[in-house]
Amino acid sequence: MYILLAEKAGFCFGVKRAIQMAEEAVRQKAVLCRGPLIHNPKEVKRLESLGIKTIEGDIGPDQEGIVLIRTHGAAPDEFLAMQAQKREVLDATCPFVQKAQKLAQEAHQAGYQVIILGDPDHVEVQGIRAWTGHSAQVVSSLEDLEAVVLQEKVAVLAQTTEREEKFAEVVRFLKDKVLELKVLSTICSATMERQKAAGDLAQKTDLMIVIGGKNSSNTVKLWQVCQKYNPHSYLIEEGKDLDRQWFKDRQTIGVTAGASTPAWIIKEVLDKMEAFKEQTTGEQTTEEQITGEQTTQEQIIGEQTTEEQITGEQTTEEQITQEQITGEQITEEQLDIHNYQPGEVIRGKVVKIAGDEVLVDIGAKSEGIIPIEELNYRRIDPREAVELDQEIMVEIIKEDKEGNIILSRKNALTEESLAKLEEAQKNGSILEAVVIEAVKGGLLVDVGVRGFVPASQIGRGFIEDLSQFLHQELRLKVLEIDRDNKKAVLSQRAVLEEEARQKKEALWESLQEGEIRPGTVKRLAAFGAFVDIGGMDGLLHVSEMGWGRINNPADVVKEGDEIEVEIIKIDRAKEKISLSLKKLIVNPWDLAMGKYRTGMIVDGKVARIAPFGAFIELEPGVEGLVHISQLASKRVSKVEDVLNAGQKVSAKIMEIDPEKKRIGLSIKEIETDAEKNEYATYLEQQDQRDTVTIGEAIKNSLDA
Repeated sequence: MYILLAEKAGFCFGVKRAIQMAEEAVRQKAVLCRGPLIHNPKEVKRLESLGIKTIEGDIGPDQEGIVLIRTHGAAPDEFLAMQAQKREVLDATCPFVQKAQKLAQEAHQAGYQVIILGDPDHVEVQGIRAWTGHSAQVVSSLEDLEAVVLQEKVAVLAQTTEREEKFAEVVRFLKDKVLELKVLSTICSATMERQKAAGDLAQKTDLMIVIGGKNSSNTVKLWQVCQKYNPHSYLIEEGKDLDRQWFKDRQTIGVTAGASTPAWIIKEVLDKMEAFKEQTTGEQTTEEQITGEQTTQEQIIGEQTTEEQITGEQTTEEQITQEQITGEQITEEQLDIHNYQPGEVIRGKVVKIAGDEVLVDIGAKSEGIIPIEELNYRRIDPREAVELDQEIMVEIIKEDKEGNIILSRKNALTEESLAKLEEAQKNGSILEAVVIEAVKGGLLVDVGVRGFVPASQIGRGFIEDLSQFLHQELRLKVLEIDRDNKKAVLSQRAVLEEEARQKKEALWESLQEGEIRPGTVKRLAAFGAFVDIGGMDGLLHVSEMGWGRINNPADVVKEGDEIEVEIIKIDRAKEKISLSLKKLIVNPWDLAMGKYRTGMIVDGKVARIAPFGAFIELEPGVEGLVHISQLASKRVSKVEDVLNAGQKVSAKIMEIDPEKKRIGLSIKEIETDAEKNEYATYLEQQDQRDTVTIGEAIKNSLDA
């Protein structure tokens, strides 16, 4: 008789993560878990001995401690209840369960009829259904599904521990029944790996032992898979459940364990089985001894032997210690050596860094080896990946022919990184990652797995040269996670947009009309300029650029100019801000009243022509009107017959209205005044001719 352990057996990542979270939390304060943390009674009992109290039912406000959410998850109202009590909550929900909850919720919100394949009484299924507002329909078989009234749009998912072939059968049925089918992948990859490994082993052995809680869905389904290939398959929770009768006439024994079965229980069962074998044969019988000579199972076992015959007395499970089995005292560290199984993630200490490998002390007889290709998902120098004496998490890959334990830092990091990414995606938190390569369409970043940032998600605008980001650290949010290919899509733009939104909201709160703010001219338009006043653009209309008439905004400001502006209007509903530059300049009309007076002759330029006259710009911001009747002494039909825009003229100030800021001008009056002056000169000359002496008169007469 020899024993074969399935390649994938025992704690999965989600369970191991939950156990670690619970053990770390209870060191700080009391921990309350609503329902068993995992479905393994013996492990739950061990946790309770550490102070992790399992609460059946609601947790009252008078019960002190951190609330631990079990691996199977919780309904939204449970989180709300804890929030109302202002409780500290530690969410140990399995990442695969969280994914199922999120997908079910999103499908429900998108208008799909959600169907869950699974056990309707299982807490995980009840929790997932709660995230759909309890609207999802749960089916445990194809027969249940046939009774469901299907809608046009259906989304189907499975309990994370469901068998893949059963889910595929449900999907095939639905494809022919509904108009639009959304298939959501929620079966845990660890579950599928364990089921495959168990099924493969069941076909090669005479007997299969499945270890785990009988209330554990994944363990029960593991047992069902084994039974499919080997009718001699038994489900046990612990070593004392073993029945020697099962082993009679069985030469090869296969062993597997559910995802919630701890290594110490697996060890206990294996030791019990080894004890059966040793007590029966009188010595340790190896596989080589069995296969190297013709030895029948009857020769090894000899006869049916009871546990009492092995120990000489009725021995309880508690009395069967490691000392009784081996005859020597075994330390906890030595037990850990034998507990190492492929796929198990453990903590170790870096003791040596070589060019192509890293040696890690994991408490075994010799150091574990991390080959360079197992350090990271991308090939890097070992000295960049780890440091001497650093404690790191590693995954057991295998034991090679020389007895070396081969480890993978990459696998441990990948699972840990994917869990962190899923947590970050769920919480919307920001990650920091260094750009390692610029590729077509975007950037590659190191987030423990291959992270891709599309070019459109790097910044808020178009970026032509992606190479400028090489080796820079980006702040990112998770958009998508591809667990199968161990990839993630991330966005820095989402971070920048969120920061811009927050800055914008803060700016809106602080803005006040009449306030003067510094700004930067961002762009020009025919009607004005857009000015950034601290994260938001306001419009500086051409009419607000100065007191004079401005035809081209570029005559006043240029892109990039740093200027001060006054906020003259805020429209929060339309998110519009109007700015002014001229309000910060002295109004020339305030000076004009002391500068100009009636009767003064002034020079100016024709600013614009109207049917009733022409506006003359005396200086920027100050204009006077020459009415059509004041253009010339003769009758004028059209202003354009006398003046043109831009023409320089002289005019006489006829009147000034300080209140209305108007100046009346006349060109005709200048002509009239000129004529009057000329006539006055003529009359003066005539007067001088009329007054002569007698001598002058005689002389004038003689001359004539």
